[in-house]
Amino acid sequence: MSTLELAIPTDGDSSKWTDREKALVEAAGLVSRGNLAPRPTVEAFLSHCHRTGLDPIARQIYCIERGGKWTTQISIDGARLVAERSKQYQGQTPTEWTADGITWVQVWLSKDNPAAARVGVYRAGFQAPLYAVATWDAYNAGSPIWKKMPALMLGKCAEMLALRKAFPQDLSGLYSAEEMDQASPSAAPVSEPQASAQPPAPEVRQPSRDWLADANAAKSRDELRPVYAAAQEAGDLDVALADGRSLKEFLWELRESLPETVEDIVDAEVVDETTAEQTTDWTVAEIPNGEPEA
Repeated sequence: MSTLELAIPTDGDSSKWTDREKALVEAAGLVSRGNLAPRPTVEAFLSHCHRTGLDPIARQIYCIERGGKWTTQISIDGARLVAERSKQYQGQTPTEWTADGITWVQVWLSKDNPAAARVGVYRAGFQAPLYAVATWDAYNAGSPIWKKMPALMLGKCAEMLALRKAFPQDLSGLYSAEEMDQASPSAAPVSEPQASAQPPAPEVRQPSRDWLADANAAKSRDELRPVYAAAQEAGDLDVALADGRSLKEFLWELRESLPETVEDIVDAEVVDETTAEQTTDWTVAEIPNGEPEA
């Protein structure tokens, strides 16, 4: 009689478990922070154990909680064992990787991460291997193991996908740790959304120099850059203009209306003064004078 038959509970009711069964359930990951997983989770896990014949003690199958949600996972070795026991498994193709989806290689030597990996599984009764493809964007967890062995981890995901595709009756609803790494908050941290920081209000004070006159004299971005740098060095970029903008905002808006260099102004059309005012309609605010209000 196997260890699995001796130790694994046959019922999700924890009050009926022996001490040995309780220890196995805890080892299988069904206890998190001292709390037993919900009974439906326990029942589903026990069903998976009996259906696949995988051993929780050997970590072929186990349960894990992520953000309050429980998932039954199996190791890639456990999935291979399930396929072998089916008597329908007839091997698989070598793992292949690609950078562009066109050229596939069986050894990944590039320092860059592969874009995708694929594996084909042979099953009795099928004329061709059942291929599955795992893409880097879908499965990369960003964890140290993924950074150290990217090709290996992505290849395992592709193999697990192919095995589940070939043996859906046995592996449906079961995922490997490599597939689920990207769902782990610790493996792929996502920053909590924060309210956009409001820029500081422009400061109403007398600037050290008439920056607007200097800025309006600039005919290109090259000529405007020294004005911006000088205003920044003088600490005047946050000075408030009459229209409520800061000097920094004004200079950036002016920059967008200027060519990169004076030489970039070619084939200019001579227009009368009225037309010029209409085609250069952007606000030139005055720098406020006087002392700031209390």
